[in-house]
Amino acid sequence: MSSSEHQIIIQQRLVECMQMAEVYFKQKFALPTLLFNQRGNVAGTAHLQKNLIKLNNTLLNDNFDEFMQTVLPHEVAHIITYQKFNRVKPHGVEWQTIMRKVFNLPPTVRHKMDTTKTQGKMYDYQCRCGTVKLTLRRHNKVVKKQQIYCCRKCQQQLVEIT
Repeated sequence: MSSSEHQIIIQQRLVECMQMAEVYFKQKFALPTLLFNQRGNVAGTAHLQKNLIKLNNTLLNDNFDEFMQTVLPHEVAHIITYQKFNRVKPHGVEWQTIMRKVFNLPPTVRHKMDTTKTQGKMYDYQCRCGTVKLTLRRHNKVVKKQQIYCCRKCQQQLVEIT
Protein backbone atom coordinates (compact mmCIF):
# COMPACT_ATOMS: atom_id res chain seq x y z
CA MET A 1 0.00 0.00 0.00
CA SER A 2 1.25 3.50 -0.78
CA SER A 3 1.78 6.28 1.72
CA SER A 4 -1.24 8.22 0.42
CA GLU A 5 -3.42 5.11 0.74
CA HIS A 6 -2.26 4.68 4.35
CA GLN A 7 -3.15 8.31 5.03
CA ILE A 8 -6.66 7.93 3.61
CA ILE A 9 -7.31 4.83 5.71
CA ILE A 10 -5.92 6.51 8.84
CA GLN A 11 -8.24 9.48 8.20
CA GLN A 12 -11.18 7.05 8.06
CA ARG A 13 -9.97 5.43 11.29
CA LEU A 14 -9.87 8.89 12.91
CA VAL A 15 -13.55 9.36 12.09
CA GLU A 16 -14.33 5.90 13.51
CA CYS A 17 -12.48 6.65 16.75
CA MET A 18 -14.29 9.96 17.16
CA GLN A 19 -17.63 8.23 16.55
CA MET A 20 -16.79 5.62 19.20
CA ALA A 21 -16.18 8.43 21.70
CA GLU A 22 -19.41 10.18 20.69
CA VAL A 23 -21.41 6.98 21.25
CA TYR A 24 -19.75 6.33 24.60
CA PHE A 25 -20.18 9.88 25.93
CA LYS A 26 -23.46 10.54 24.07
CA GLN A 27 -22.19 13.88 22.77
CA LYS A 28 -20.54 15.37 19.68
CA PHE A 29 -16.83 16.18 19.53
CA ALA A 30 -15.00 18.41 17.06
CA LEU A 31 -13.08 16.31 14.52
CA PRO A 32 -9.36 17.12 14.79
CA THR A 33 -7.18 17.99 11.82
CA LEU A 34 -4.76 15.21 10.93
CA LEU A 35 -1.25 15.97 9.65
CA PHE A 36 1.52 13.53 8.71
CA ASN A 37 4.54 15.69 9.50
CA GLN A 38 5.58 14.54 12.99
CA ARG A 39 9.37 14.28 13.08
CA GLY A 40 11.91 12.29 15.04
CA ASN A 41 11.23 9.09 16.96
CA VAL A 42 7.76 10.15 18.12
CA ALA A 43 4.88 8.21 16.56
CA GLY A 44 2.32 10.94 17.09
CA THR A 45 1.35 14.01 19.09
CA ALA A 46 -1.94 15.66 19.98
CA HIS A 47 -2.00 19.47 19.96
CA LEU A 48 -4.99 20.06 22.19
CA GLN A 49 -5.76 23.76 21.77
CA LYS A 50 -5.34 23.48 17.99
CA ASN A 51 -7.48 20.31 17.81
CA LEU A 52 -4.69 18.75 15.76
CA ILE A 53 -3.03 15.35 15.59
CA LYS A 54 0.39 14.93 13.97
CA LEU A 55 1.57 11.47 12.91
CA ASN A 56 5.04 10.38 11.84
CA ASN A 57 4.61 9.31 8.21
CA THR A 58 7.80 7.23 8.13
CA LEU A 59 6.79 5.21 11.18
CA LEU A 60 3.21 5.00 9.87
CA ASN A 61 4.32 3.40 6.62
CA ASP A 62 6.54 0.89 8.45
CA ASN A 63 4.03 0.14 11.24
CA PHE A 64 0.62 0.68 9.67
CA ASP A 65 -1.27 -1.88 11.79
CA GLU A 66 0.11 -0.49 15.03
CA PHE A 67 -0.95 3.03 14.04
CA MET A 68 -4.45 1.79 13.23
CA GLN A 69 -4.80 -0.21 16.44
CA THR A 70 -2.98 1.86 19.07
CA VAL A 71 -1.20 5.05 17.98
CA LEU A 72 -4.18 6.86 16.49
CA PRO A 73 -6.59 5.88 19.33
CA HIS A 74 -3.92 7.04 21.81
CA GLU A 75 -3.79 10.50 20.21
CA VAL A 76 -7.56 10.69 19.77
CA ALA A 77 -7.93 9.88 23.48
CA HIS A 78 -5.87 13.00 24.25
CA ILE A 79 -8.14 15.12 22.03
CA ILE A 80 -11.32 13.68 23.56
CA THR A 81 -9.93 14.10 27.08
CA TYR A 82 -9.24 17.77 26.40
CA GLN A 83 -12.62 18.41 24.76
CA LYS A 84 -14.47 16.61 27.57
CA PHE A 85 -12.46 17.54 30.69
CA ASN A 86 -10.29 20.49 29.55
CA ARG A 87 -6.83 20.66 31.18
CA VAL A 88 -5.93 17.46 33.04
CA LYS A 89 -2.76 15.35 33.33
CA PRO A 90 -1.71 14.16 29.85
CA HIS A 91 -1.85 10.44 30.73
CA GLY A 92 -4.03 10.85 33.80
CA VAL A 93 -7.08 8.93 34.94
CA GLU A 94 -9.41 10.59 32.42
CA TRP A 95 -7.20 9.67 29.45
CA GLN A 96 -6.65 6.16 30.83
CA THR A 97 -10.39 5.67 31.21
CA ILE A 98 -10.99 6.70 27.59
CA MET A 99 -8.31 4.28 26.41
CA ARG A 100 -9.88 1.42 28.37
CA LYS A 101 -13.61 2.14 28.08
CA VAL A 102 -13.93 3.78 24.65
CA PHE A 103 -11.15 2.01 22.72
CA ASN A 104 -10.79 -1.16 24.83
CA LEU A 105 -6.99 -0.68 24.85
CA PRO A 106 -4.38 -0.67 27.61
CA PRO A 107 -3.27 2.90 28.40
CA THR A 108 0.33 2.53 27.21
CA VAL A 109 2.50 5.61 26.82
CA ARG A 110 5.59 4.55 24.81
CA HIS A 111 5.80 2.70 21.53
CA LYS A 112 8.36 0.00 20.72
CA MET A 113 8.72 0.65 16.99
CA ASP A 114 12.04 0.53 15.20
CA THR A 115 13.11 4.17 14.82
CA THR A 116 16.39 3.68 12.95
CA LYS A 117 14.94 5.39 9.85
CA THR A 118 13.73 8.42 11.80
CA GLN A 119 16.51 9.09 14.26
CA GLY A 120 19.26 11.48 13.43
CA LYS A 121 22.84 11.51 14.70
CA MET A 122 23.16 10.26 18.26
CA TYR A 123 25.85 11.09 20.84
CA ASP A 124 27.22 8.70 23.46
CA TYR A 125 27.01 9.70 27.12
CA GLN A 126 28.05 7.76 30.20
CA CYS A 127 26.56 7.03 33.61
CA ARG A 128 26.97 4.23 36.20
CA CYS A 129 24.63 2.01 34.17
CA GLY A 130 26.65 2.29 30.99
CA THR A 131 26.27 4.17 27.73
CA VAL A 132 23.22 6.32 26.98
CA LYS A 133 22.55 7.90 23.58
CA LEU A 134 21.34 11.49 23.31
CA THR A 135 19.87 13.18 20.25
CA LEU A 136 21.60 16.06 18.49
CA ARG A 137 19.13 18.51 20.06
CA ARG A 138 19.84 17.26 23.61
CA HIS A 139 23.58 17.08 22.96
CA ASN A 140 23.57 20.72 21.80
CA LYS A 141 21.75 21.78 24.97
CA VAL A 142 24.43 20.08 27.08
CA VAL A 143 27.24 21.70 25.05
CA LYS A 144 25.63 25.15 25.44
CA LYS A 145 25.15 24.48 29.18
CA GLN A 146 21.39 24.95 28.83
CA GLN A 147 20.46 21.53 30.18
CA ILE A 148 21.76 18.69 32.34
CA TYR A 149 20.46 15.16 31.73
CA CYS A 150 20.41 12.32 34.24
CA CYS A 151 20.07 8.58 33.75
CA ARG A 152 16.50 7.31 34.22
CA LYS A 153 17.76 4.26 36.16
CA CYS A 154 20.62 5.43 38.38
CA GLN A 155 19.81 9.18 38.35
CA GLN A 156 23.52 10.01 37.77
CA GLN A 157 24.31 12.99 35.55
CA LEU A 158 25.16 11.94 32.00
CA VAL A 159 28.65 12.87 30.80
CA GLU A 160 29.67 12.91 27.16
CA ILE A 161 32.09 10.18 26.07
CA THR A 162 34.81 11.91 24.05
